[in-house]
Amino acid sequence: MSESALTKRAIADSVKELTKTKSFDKIGVVDITEKCGINRQTFYYHFSDKYELLKWIYNNDYFVANLSDLSFGNWNEKLTDTLVAMKNDREFCINTINHTDDYLKAFLVDYAENIFSEAISVLDENGEIDEEPAKYFSRFFAYGLSGIVIEWMTKQDMEIEPEKISGYLNELLKACEDAAHNENVTKLLHNY
Repeated sequence: MSESALTKRAIADSVKELTKTKSFDKIGVVDITEKCGINRQTFYYHFSDKYELLKWIYNNDYFVANLSDLSFGNWNEKLTDTLVAMKNDREFCINTINHTDDYLKAFLVDYAENIFSEAISVLDENGEIDEEPAKYFSRFFAYGLSGIVIEWMTKQDMEIEPEKISGYLNELLKACEDAAHNENVTKLLHNY
């Protein structure tokens, strides 16, 4: 691992440790640098602010680590792995989702929208769905998935097992697949 990657990891681990005793909105860059034993200049060399650090943590520790090689055949397993990783960092995830206003929620929706947009492109190999409805469908499913994950983090305190959540979502996917094969639904989608 490069020195830069090691420094980023140390900074990330420091903020994760700080969120065990302090809400994320009350943690400043000074708190992070003191905990990590670095100066502010080093922090700002790697991150523009604590929110960019937060994105980096979610992206690297949960998404990239668990969603690489995502496909239609393994998405259920990959989602489970992501939720398990988040549950392993339960205090951090709950703290940051509760204390970043809508910043983290918007990031989750945008990330999910990109995944669904790619999935729709793959499914619509003949290009029959116009760009505007495809974007709408992607956003719809992104809000749904993100909403379920956010509710799991905030209202359910991550008590439901990740396998159960991904199982429910897998059942929903199967119902959507069945609907997509329904002639009336196919006609409706092709009218866009």
